[in-house]
Amino acid sequence: MAFTAVGITGLIASFFIPFLIGAIRRRWVYSIGALLLIAAPALMVTATLSDQGAGMLLRVFAVACLNITLSLYIMDYIARRDLVQVEPLKQFFGAGAWCVGPTLGVLLHEHAEPGWAEAVSAVCALVILANFWILRLQDNPAVAAATKPPPNAIASVGRFLAQPRLRLAWAISFGRATWWSMFFIYAPVFMVRSGESAIAGALLVSTANFQLVLSPLWGRWAAIRGLRLAIVFAFIAVGITTVAAGAFAAQPYIAAVFLLLAAAACVGLDAIGNIPFLRAVHSYERPQMTTVFRTYVDIAELLPTAIFAVLLSFFDLPAVFLATGGAMLIFGPLALYLPRRM
Repeated sequence: MAFTAVGITGLIASFFIPFLIGAIRRRWVYSIGALLLIAAPALMVTATLSDQGAGMLLRVFAVACLNITLSLYIMDYIARRDLVQVEPLKQFFGAGAWCVGPTLGVLLHEHAEPGWAEAVSAVCALVILANFWILRLQDNPAVAAATKPPPNAIASVGRFLAQPRLRLAWAISFGRATWWSMFFIYAPVFMVRSGESAIAGALLVSTANFQLVLSPLWGRWAAIRGLRLAIVFAFIAVGITTVAAGAFAAQPYIAAVFLLLAAAACVGLDAIGNIPFLRAVHSYERPQMTTVFRTYVDIAELLPTAIFAVLLSFFDLPAVFLATGGAMLIFGPLALYLPRRM
């Protein structure tokens, strides 16, 4: 219940970010996000219910600030034709952190003094804030502070839904985020319920994340064969291997191999899945459309979790893998509606 409440509150709060960008400029919104990422672990380390909830909420809003402003900087500084090379590189350079983070977090929680995991998180946030100000990125005048009133959040949702390409881009990103949301929660649970240790579950997640080093290969293939074909193939591969993981759940190591294969394909979606949005959004409405687009992250964490909770009240854990794999097979053909020139 607390997780759901924080997720919904964070989702609503994220719609105020375009107001902040219009009022104080983008660089300060990014800085606020980084500072909140430092404050959030400081609250969580107290382990009280109220501070834990406040820390979770700060973290959700901080991540939204960073994601939205970073996407705006990418669209300002990277030409649309270069996105198919740059987006995979972004995932590639994040592979180390995504690989080390899950296992390091479990090890610190189990073997180090209380607060060490939170301290590492805060230090990392401080590093990204320092690096941001070293770069001295400049705001695009199109999204800098202006005299006209900031866009209405509800109107932005309507404007987003009125554009088929943006709706399609959202659905593609929601599909891949749904798979990762399922994997991060239920893959470690599956390993523990199969008799393995919590470290085994963390290593499974870390190994899956390490496959982000494959991102440039996906970008190169998409550049040669086309974005549509790459996205469709990746979704189908994710779907088939995730269903196979559910089918072989009685043999946990075989199931884990299929989950890793599914993760390798989902890495492809991470590498190129946001490109349809980055290419389709109009420059004059980037802050508000980016805010609406980013809701796929929060909704992918909330909606599937609720569905899986109902599913698990009738079936065992492998049903989650079967259902998620089937959903990926449905998302795949949606990419066929992408324009060929995209």
